[in-house]
Amino acid sequence: MPMLTVDVWSPKGGSGKSTISLNLAAFFAAEDTSRRVLLVDADAQQSARTWEARAKQCGLAPAFDVAASDARADRYDVVIVDHAPYAPAVAASTLKSGVVVMPVLPSFFDAASTIRGQSELQAKDRRVLLLPNRVETAYASDLSFLAGFVGRPFIKKRKAAYQATVARGLTIFGADKSGIRGLNEARAEIERVVSSLVDLAAA
Repeated sequence: MPMLTVDVWSPKGGSGKSTISLNLAAFFAAEDTSRRVLLVDADAQQSARTWEARAKQCGLAPAFDVAASDARADRYDVVIVDHAPYAPAVAASTLKSGVVVMPVLPSFFDAASTIRGQSELQAKDRRVLLLPNRVETAYASDLSFLAGFVGRPFIKKRKAAYQATVARGLTIFGADKSGIRGLNEARAEIERVVSSLVDLAAA
């Protein structure tokens, strides 16, 4: 059995699930090169598999495996599952682990939907890490939104670091010579997410 399985899910599409899933898998693979890491692409958009194809086009070998299902998950040490967005009631029966990362965008409607989803999952004994994503700390409205997440990790809107790496078949942990701005800051963000995630899994 995997030592850690993490579901990345949101009731809202476009929340950044796939980018977060990709970089979580990349972190665990980079932290220990002997660790077997699997990224399960369970989203109909097939973002992770599209990224894998792009990496291969660029002559790159991903540091972790990407698959359409978790049929062989027992062969891995860490499994990250990128889920499609759907109703929380469905999610509770579909998610594989007790630990769920839920990206939430800094808007009223996204937050309301995500917090409802969190409550329903927690009622099913899932441990949930709400993760504010694409936050603009120069905006007063986003800072006000973050006030509800004091002491918790969040991800700033770093288009260069996150989107440019994906477009090149890279991750933020595999782009040392790419010249992309903000890599160190983006890595620190994901490292804080992992720290909170590991604490939550151990709770």
